[in-house]
Amino acid sequence: MSAPAGPCTKASDAVADPLVEAIRGIDTTALDCVQVNAAVLADAHHGPGTHLELGGRLDFAPRAGAHPSLPTIEEPAADRIERMGGLLGLVLRTGRPVPDGRALLDLLPEDGSPLYVVGDAFRMPWLPYHGHQHMDHSVLLRAVDGGSRVEAVDAYDNETPYGRAEPVVCSYDRAQAAALFDGSSALPVPVRIAPPARPPVSDTLARNAEDGRRLLAGDAPERYAAAFRDHPDQEEACAALLLETWLLSRSRRLHAAWAAHRLPGSSLASAAADRAAAWDTLAGQCYLAARRVQRGRPVPPQIHPALAELLRADAESAVRAATEHPGETMSHPPAQVRRTVVHTVADVLGAAPEAVAATDDLSRIDGFASFQMVETVERLEDAYGVEFAPEDLDAAVLRSVEGLVGLVLRTTAGAEVAHA
Repeated sequence: MSAPAGPCTKASDAVADPLVEAIRGIDTTALDCVQVNAAVLADAHHGPGTHLELGGRLDFAPRAGAHPSLPTIEEPAADRIERMGGLLGLVLRTGRPVPDGRALLDLLPEDGSPLYVVGDAFRMPWLPYHGHQHMDHSVLLRAVDGGSRVEAVDAYDNETPYGRAEPVVCSYDRAQAAALFDGSSALPVPVRIAPPARPPVSDTLARNAEDGRRLLAGDAPERYAAAFRDHPDQEEACAALLLETWLLSRSRRLHAAWAAHRLPGSSLASAAADRAAAWDTLAGQCYLAARRVQRGRPVPPQIHPALAELLRADAESAVRAATEHPGETMSHPPAQVRRTVVHTVADVLGAAPEAVAATDDLSRIDGFASFQMVETVERLEDAYGVEFAPEDLDAAVLRSVEGLVGLVLRTTAGAEVAHA
C-alpha cells in the first residue's frame, strides 16, 4: 500500500498494442480475476475468440472451503492456471511464490513480453479492493522503456462494493512497481505459446452430459444450497453465497458465449443464453440478501431453492444438448443448418444475421476476405464434426449462404453413410 498509483489509462482509451487490442475484443464481464488476463494473452497470440474455449465445460465441483462447513466451487489459483493453459494455447507453469517486489521484477522478460502474475488485490492501487480486501488477483506485468518502467495490464471488469473495476493499463517506475509486491506473496507464471486445444464440440458436450447425469442422480444441488441456508452465521453464509453465485454466473455467461461461438443459432446457444440470464438474476438476489443480512434483516427464503433448481436446470440442459447437438451422427434439417451457417458467417464478419441471410453474395458484406472465409469453414467443420473435402471448397461455394449450406449437408450425409 506504500506505492502510489501510477498513471492509469482505461484499456478502451489506451494506445493500441496486441494486449490492448485483445482486451477490446473480449467480453471481460464473463471472466473472473484469474481467467481474464490469461484470456488476453490467448487472444493476443492466437486470435479473437480463443479464450472462449474456457467456457465449454459446465463445471460444478464444490469442495471444502476456508470455512469447513461452507462448500465452494473456487479452486486454488495454481490449480486453475495449469488446467486452463492447454485450452488457451499457453504453457503456464507456476513458479515459487515471491515475497520481494524486486525479485519478482527480475523475472520480467527483457523483450517486453508479459509475465502473468497472481498477487494480492489488496495491494493493487488500480483496483477498488486496494486497501479493503485480500484476494488472489491476476495481472500482466511487462518491462518498458528499456526496463526502467513497468506496465501493469489488467482486464478485470466488475462492480464491487468499493467501486468499479475496469480494464486498465497502468505505468510505474521500477521502484514503484516493486513496492506493490513487497511484503505479500506473488505467484509468477512464465508463459510459453503452444497450439491451443480445440476439443470437438460433441466431446465437450458428452463430458458435460456425463457430469449432468451424475448430478441428477443424487442430491448434490440441494445439499450445496442447504449448507448456506442452514449455516448458523447467516452474514457469513450470505457473503460466501454471493461469491459462489458470482462465480457461477460468470462461468455460465462464458458458456453461453462459447455456445454462440461454436454453434451459432442453435438451440443450445439459445438455452445457454437463457440460463446465463437466470444466473445473473440469482446473483443479484444474493447481493440483495447479503446487504439485508448486514442490516439485521432476514434472508429472502427463495434464494436457496432457486440455487438448487438452477444447478439442476444446468444438468438437464447438458444431458439434452448431447443428444440434440448437430455434430452428432444424425440427419440435419436444412433449416437448422442454414440458421447455423448464417449465424456463423455473421459472427465471423461482425455483421447482422439478417444482412447475411438477405444477400446472395457474401463478398458484398464489409469485412469479407479470404481469412474470414477460412475461419468460417473451420468453425463449421468444428460444429458438425466433419472435414470438408478440398475440392469442395470452391470460391463460389464460400461466397454463398446456400453454397455453404449445401456443403454442410453433403458432407454430413457422407459422414453418416461412412458410419453406417
